[in-house]
Amino acid sequence: MENTFVQQLKSQVSDLGTSLTEVGKLRLIAIVSRLLGLFLLLFTIVLLVFALLSFGAVACIHALSVHMPIWAASLIMGAMYLLLLLIVIACRRPLFVYPFIRLMNSEIRNQEDLERRTLEAEHKVELQHMRMEGQVENATRTFTVYTDLLTRLWQFIIGKLKG
Repeated sequence: MENTFVQQLKSQVSDLGTSLTEVGKLRLIAIVSRLLGLFLLLFTIVLLVFALLSFGAVACIHALSVHMPIWAASLIMGAMYLLLLLIVIACRRPLFVYPFIRLMNSEIRNQEDLERRTLEAEHKVELQHMRMEGQVENATRTFTVYTDLLTRLWQFIIGKLKG
């Protein structure tokens, strides 16, 4: 009896370990897929911004070359890009790092909230199941008591009639 209980407990622990491993893998896949999607979106945006800036620079150089030599217009555009690069480097954390961290934290919080709600729902179902089992056990116990009482009463009546 005890050996089967230990075997059953071992199999349940092994199943729990397997389930936790699978949940970890699925969680990792979800995080990696979100990160990959975010990086692809970021790559696409960078390419589009680069194309916009390149064509814009060519248009500005062309427009400025009417009033000054082309080398001066190119120098002005280069200085503007250098200034833009310095501003981006100075503001890299508020512009890029903090929004990314906020996004990842919100995704992790959403996942943990979903897991918490799932566990709470499973716990409620388990409690309802335990209550139902308790009610069935109480009803069975009550039925057994009444059955014993009726059996004794019947035996008492039969005993009085015989005696």
